Amino acid sequence: MILKFLKYFLLSVLLMGFTDVIAQSIDSLKLALKNAKHDTVRCAILNLMIEEENNDLIWPKYNNQLRSIAEKNLQSSLSSSLKKNYSEYLTNALNNMGYIFSTQGRIKEALDYYSRSLKMSEELDDKRGVAVSLNNIASIYKSQGRIKEALDYFNKSLKIREEVKDKSGIANSLNNIAALFKDQGRVKEALDMYDHSMKLFEELGDKEGIGFSLHNIGAIYSMQDQDKEALDYYARSLKIQEEVGNKWELQKRSTISVLLTKKKKKKNRVVLLWH
Repeated sequence: MILKFLKYFLLSVLLMGFTDVIAQSIDSLKLALKNAKHDTVRCAILNLMIEEENNDLIWPKYNNQLRSIAEKNLQSSLSSSLKKNYSEYLTNALNNMGYIFSTQGRIKEALDYYSRSLKMSEELDDKRGVAVSLNNIASIYKSQGRIKEALDYFNKSLKIREEVKDKSGIANSLNNIAALFKDQGRVKEALDMYDHSMKLFEELGDKEGIGFSLHNIGAIYSMQDQDKEALDYYARSLKIQEEVGNKWELQKRSTISVLLTKKKKKKNRVVLLWH
């Protein structure tokens, strides 16, 4: 996986005069892509466009371009550094393909792409990439009810992220393991992990991550019929999502559902769509 600072560096060279590449609109990135003179820069821009675009009908098109450019260049004679770069971009694209298939319910194809990405990351000795693929495979196993295997892969991913001191990755892994524990009724362990995850996100200043953690902690309290505490965490989570301009409508709906349920004093438990 190409490190973020490399992607930002490549784009900052291309988009001279801009102080915050990530803040650029998709339109600016499209213009940069159009003016790019080298495929390494095109790949860097496409990688960012994939990260920045939330529309699931649009970003897969960027991913197809990324995969195509990487595969084309890997068929040529390249220096070892360029070969590594394009291999890392292809690994990202394969992981993204796995995600696309998983959202379509095409689990066999998703697992195949995640496994291919994992193998490439291992060959590249890209530990962060390995951790991402292990995490994604674990998510597939979880969706299939293969809990023991899911927990094994989640823990392998967490261990690698701890080794490379990937604080954001650690926080995400803790969130995923906590969700699995919650589903098993291991509530105290889940709550401890969500708390730990939120502290890491706070250290990173990652508001979206904090919002996720607050929501997930709220879900724990809701599960225990502690409506006052659940309502507090959902409201805090929603406030943060609004601050960062996040368009996660599921977050808003779940929070509003709790509020309405509380107001109408219904006996039925609210069905949450997130962890």
